[in-house]
Amino acid sequence: MNTATLEQVLAATGYLPDGRPAPGLRLGAEAQSSRHGRVFVPDALWRSTSSLTVYFKFEQSAPADDLVSQWRREVWNEGFAPLLWVISPQRIDLYNGFGTPAKEGDAQRHLIRRFENIEASLHELDELAGRLAIETGQFWAQVPAIDRKTSVDQKLLSDLGCLERDLVAGNLARDAAQALIGRVIFTQYLIDREIVSAARLKRVCGRTALPAILRDRPATSKLFAWLAQTFNGDMFPPSSVKTTPAAHHLTRVAEFLEAVDPESGQLSFFPYQFDVIPVELISSIYEQFAHAEPRTGGKRTEALRNGVHYTRLSVVSLVLDEVMDGLSGRESVLDLTCGSGVFLVEALRRLVHLRSQGQPPTRELIRSTLYGQVYGVDISEAAIRVAAFSLYLAALELDPDPQPPQSLKFQPLIGRTLLVGDARTVERDGDGKAVLATPTGLKQFDLIVGNPPWSFKGQTGTEARRKTRVAGVPAQPRGEGLDFVLRAAEFSHEKTRFGIILSAMPFFSRSGTGMAAAQHVMRAVAPITLVNLSNLCSWLFATAAMPAVVLFARHRPKQRTDQVTVVQIPWTPSGARTHSFEVAPSDVITLTLDEIEKQPLKLKAAAIGRRRDLLLLDEMTVAHSNLGDQLARLHTEFRDGFIEGGEKAEKFDASKLLGLGLLQSEDMRHFHIPRQLSAFDLPEAHRPRARETYQAPLLIVKEMFVGIPRVTAAVTERDLVFTDSFFAASFPKEHTQAACLLSVVLSSALASWFLVLTASEFGIYKRKLLKRDVGFLPVPDLNSALKSEHGKRLLQLEKALRKREIDAQDWDALDEAVFDFYGLDDTDRVVVRDGLLRAGWQWETGRESSVEPSDSRTDVAVYARTFLSVIEGWLSVRNKRHMRAEVLDLPSSSALRVVRFVLEEGPGNASVSVVAPQGELGDVLARIGKRLKVKIATALSAERELRVHGRNEVVIIKPAARRHWMGIAALEDADAVVAESFSGGKV
Repeated sequence: MNTATLEQVLAATGYLPDGRPAPGLRLGAEAQSSRHGRVFVPDALWRSTSSLTVYFKFEQSAPADDLVSQWRREVWNEGFAPLLWVISPQRIDLYNGFGTPAKEGDAQRHLIRRFENIEASLHELDELAGRLAIETGQFWAQVPAIDRKTSVDQKLLSDLGCLERDLVAGNLARDAAQALIGRVIFTQYLIDREIVSAARLKRVCGRTALPAILRDRPATSKLFAWLAQTFNGDMFPPSSVKTTPAAHHLTRVAEFLEAVDPESGQLSFFPYQFDVIPVELISSIYEQFAHAEPRTGGKRTEALRNGVHYTRLSVVSLVLDEVMDGLSGRESVLDLTCGSGVFLVEALRRLVHLRSQGQPPTRELIRSTLYGQVYGVDISEAAIRVAAFSLYLAALELDPDPQPPQSLKFQPLIGRTLLVGDARTVERDGDGKAVLATPTGLKQFDLIVGNPPWSFKGQTGTEARRKTRVAGVPAQPRGEGLDFVLRAAEFSHEKTRFGIILSAMPFFSRSGTGMAAAQHVMRAVAPITLVNLSNLCSWLFATAAMPAVVLFARHRPKQRTDQVTVVQIPWTPSGARTHSFEVAPSDVITLTLDEIEKQPLKLKAAAIGRRRDLLLLDEMTVAHSNLGDQLARLHTEFRDGFIEGGEKAEKFDASKLLGLGLLQSEDMRHFHIPRQLSAFDLPEAHRPRARETYQAPLLIVKEMFVGIPRVTAAVTERDLVFTDSFFAASFPKEHTQAACLLSVVLSSALASWFLVLTASEFGIYKRKLLKRDVGFLPVPDLNSALKSEHGKRLLQLEKALRKREIDAQDWDALDEAVFDFYGLDDTDRVVVRDGLLRAGWQWETGRESSVEPSDSRTDVAVYARTFLSVIEGWLSVRNKRHMRAEVLDLPSSSALRVVRFVLEEGPGNASVSVVAPQGELGDVLARIGKRLKVKIATALSAERELRVHGRNEVVIIKPAARRHWMGIAALEDADAVVAESFSGGKV
């Protein structure tokens, strides 16, 4: 290998910055030892924190297409590598690692880009696919062809689904069909790994290939009987041998392995290599396959009814990266809702790696880890059987020399470390009692992980949960995720680490019981870290009806016991395509349990917003009483509208409402209710509500946000009935003006900012408001407000806006008037305006706008002016120095943006100039690093956002996406620079 050429390419593209490997880069033997392959031997690989992999292969001359096709097929079967670089002295080729192989020699079909002249093309290559372009999302925006939809897991899932449907259509029970498919995958894995040779197959059943065996039912019976005898364990129990499926079922599975199209009968290309597909991926595919049962009669599958959702491997990696950091490998692991074992499989691999300390693991070490350290419980026997299957595969994959077959017998796991039972009571009898009950209490574990059910099962589920509740312990009002955490804690000791995926709803709920239950759990397992995954749920948990969080507890020994670290993982356009995450330092906020208990609104605000948001939230809630309390002083409150109800719903008398106008979902717009409404004509309704609910004057609020992130509110001075698409407050007639003033406040950017930070559902789940969300809004005293000039201005606006369509200028004027009404200063106004933009991220167009490349002359220049406004506030006290900003005018395609702030002697005005960068981005960073004596490229490997201090300057370097260059980011960066200047801190 020409090391200089490979290292030249890696250095120029950021994978080998400053002569040192970037985090995640592995070279030579280290890159090769981390994978099982056939013919592909990488010379380097880079792996992100989400396990996304880029492979690098160097050849002295450009390899033939047939060879590259073989390499790429292996890369595709691994399932985690979207990109393969093939480097030779003559050229560099980039191939799509997620593109499904269609035939032998199809490499050119998956070629993304070819760079013919290496010396001249390195800059262009870096901008397209360098490490910064990959990590900041620039690459994915430029190469839409790379998509997880064509990766091995999605393709295999689709093919297995078709296979299962055909088997079930042929009168094979679904569980039997899945068992057959699982046995065949296991067998093909053994064959592909050459654990079972063709000669062995010939001796056992007279055939040398699995498809031929499956077409011969007696041969199939002999093979399954031999496998059960040879491998023992739980994957091939005696019952599976006695029930060999019918010949036509076996033939259909043989056709799958031969890639025969079941409709045309034509041969196609079989892309799968089961010895290359990672075991954890096979396990997760099988789990997703099991969850993909089609709905029958419009009803959800049992898994979905129980709130069980497929756990993607990127989340498994996220959880285990945290809870297993710094361990010895001797620790025990428990998953109380293990499903098909995705957490357990990956935990086994990592434990073996830790125990072997860089040496090849022995079979004894692997088996002792499997039999004594990895425990799982699940209520589904079928799931436990798949978990056993997955763990056996993992043990075989980890075995450096899995030969001969007869020496590979497994001990049974089911009934010993894998238990079938209800997690709430599993230790009370049978195998669970023998395994989990000890003379001194329940068995204790060092790590507890999992993805327990999130479901709310209505009254039946609530009644069942009440029977298991402990007196005095606050209970989650809907769902049972927190119950599982408390149950898991019974198997813990004081240093047990937790990593559990949960519904986000109980943590961000505004109900008193929900908040009390969440706070009780956080104290019970403190200290904790809460990772907000709600931005990713469209692809991360596509079957879930709720957003998700990860609750980590006790996993960082130096974390204070009262500390709550809150992390928000932002949406990125590449997330669904790559199953990867991006986190920057600004996405992390630290609170204390006391802070959360004193002001529960802070927890969600920290998971959605930034530090400046929390400061303003504190100021407003201290300065003003909330809207709910002020309405109570006016003897009113928000009430829900009527519900008609279906045919089977119980109905009540609604005759007192007959003839009133009926306001329906599409009737109302901002500040306007039509004069002409259809009349209410139902003599009965399921929830008609009391007549006084509809008594004017009414402040009516639409519960859903429509098109834009502003509340739709209006006042009517006539009685009318409104549906449950709205809620409203009926005011005393003498307080009509208060209702009008509030309609303006609720429609403002300030209300949108507050609600996206604090509402139960808006911001993490649905674009929906609840009555209590609006009730928490801090509002200046209404009696005083109506007499003030600012209050009168709001009333004038409300009167004018009733009569016309509202344009952007009207909204700006309304926002400024509300800011004046609240007495916000300039920096607070920046926070709130940005809050309106961030509320818009609940819509696709808003999300996409947040990750578009920022413009140096507009977005970044405005950022610089906002930054300077904070610094100048400090400098103006002594008036001896001033600061100016230089914004580097980098091209839109650059992965980063750079601003230099220079402190100069003497009084003067702050200024912002946009300057030419004098070279490519790499040259700019190198000059900055040399001047400030900092290895910029290495620092960027560890942090996405950099503040580099010099004697009289600070340089800020961040990804190009607009969300990094908003006004609130400028305020917080300036706060950090001031704090670092006082402390003498330098990057």
